[in-house]
Amino acid sequence: MNQLTNDSLGLKIGFYGNANFGSKYIDLKDVKSVFKKRQVDFPSKNIIFWGTYEPSTNPMYMVGSLETFLDVSKFTLDSSMHGSIYYRNIQVNKNNIITRVAIPYTKNLFLLISEIWTEIGHMNENVKEALNYVKATYSSLAYGANFNKEDLDEEINYFAIAESAFKDKGYANYIYPRDTLQKLMVQNKSSKYARELFKTYSSFLGESVQYDSSPEQEQFTGEKTVISIDDIAEKIKGHRIIMFNENHLLPRCRLLVNMLLPKLYKEGFNVLALEGLSGDDERINKLGFPNIESGFYTRDPNMANLVRTATKLGLKVISYEDFEDTEGRDLSQAKNLISKTEINTKSDIKVIVLAGGGHIDEGDTGANKSMAHYFKKLSKIDPYTVNQVKFSSAQETNDSIYTMENTGLYNNDLYLANCLNSDQIVIGGNDFYRKHNIARTNLAKGTASAIYIYNDKEFQLDNTTIPIYVSLSQKDMIQLNLPKGIYRYLERDQYGGIIHQEIIEIE
Repeated sequence: MNQLTNDSLGLKIGFYGNANFGSKYIDLKDVKSVFKKRQVDFPSKNIIFWGTYEPSTNPMYMVGSLETFLDVSKFTLDSSMHGSIYYRNIQVNKNNIITRVAIPYTKNLFLLISEIWTEIGHMNENVKEALNYVKATYSSLAYGANFNKEDLDEEINYFAIAESAFKDKGYANYIYPRDTLQKLMVQNKSSKYARELFKTYSSFLGESVQYDSSPEQEQFTGEKTVISIDDIAEKIKGHRIIMFNENHLLPRCRLLVNMLLPKLYKEGFNVLALEGLSGDDERINKLGFPNIESGFYTRDPNMANLVRTATKLGLKVISYEDFEDTEGRDLSQAKNLISKTEINTKSDIKVIVLAGGGHIDEGDTGANKSMAHYFKKLSKIDPYTVNQVKFSSAQETNDSIYTMENTGLYNNDLYLANCLNSDQIVIGGNDFYRKHNIARTNLAKGTASAIYIYNDKEFQLDNTTIPIYVSLSQKDMIQLNLPKGIYRYLERDQYGGIIHQEIIEIE
């Protein structure tokens, strides 16, 4: 969460997403040119700040200006969780969505924040998303007397609370942070950040995540054709670097890459680069599995199993995220990717990248360029980019994958609709799996408990390892397909207490 603070104005706004402000990241003239190109009014004077913002898949350009005698008769009055009032307005101009928020300092003086959305899919759904974005973002607004309240600096740190709950007993606890966040959401209904964290922790548990601020699925013009894992591998194998994107709330995005790894490894791919890894490269490549400190999204069993598959096959796993943000996140990511893979200096290097959302878009979007765009420019290597986010619906899980043809979109080389069921275990391939039934204990039935399946060797080496499978299922019998090996099955209550455990051996 990025916070815009202006002491001279006495103003705070929290932006949930990748927000960059001021000339350090983007020139004012570049923001102005985007507004002008799209025929949207741009302030001529008293400009206070400007920047770019990417809350999900819709990058925005914004500008804040002081305006006198602003007519807000067509705006809607609203207020933040701190009691600070503001006026909001959403306009549609041709293929643009423009959001404007007017913050009244005095009767005759407003801070007007204008934002233009630069990527529109389904207009009606994006207008709804814009409204949700405004209400969520400006719920954090504080100015005037509210800005001076001492407790503003002590606002609820949802992430710290969830982190503490996740690591409460020193190992991964998946129910406790989810339940804690759910209670906080009831107490603080306006917090989008709490809702997003809640949905993320729910996705780690394999739950179906419902979207309250996104369209169920992109509208498209063209054909939708079933495609197999073999066919995808054949289509993409001839490139030196393949970039996949993911929706961080859909573990199936990681599952697809995992299922492709054995086939791509046979084609010479030898590096897996993960945005979701937090610099734990050396330990992971030595031991072969992530633990609770390896990253945030690596806590999802599907992401952890992707790492296991890669190390088992012999791929080198690297992180490339920019944690300092010294030059802008995407540029630094691209530079890190080039230097850490050594793709420009070693001809035998072939790389698979898994990145978030729009980081793999290849199109030139003015100042708001992506990691893939910078990578292509700096390395002189054209990445093959696979978008499995644009057309994937959280509600559709029929265990199929589709290619989306003739979409009219050109930011990526291949568009997929990923409808895989992520509630499965994949580590290194499916040719040696055995079915195993797990009977729930009588003690656990009807209680708030989760099933944890660990690789027993990993668990003995490090009990903070990420499980290969986690589920909240309350069925009497659960059937899993497991590869040959020895596993530790635990049932834990919401506080991490062990209800039942046993060793499972798959011959």
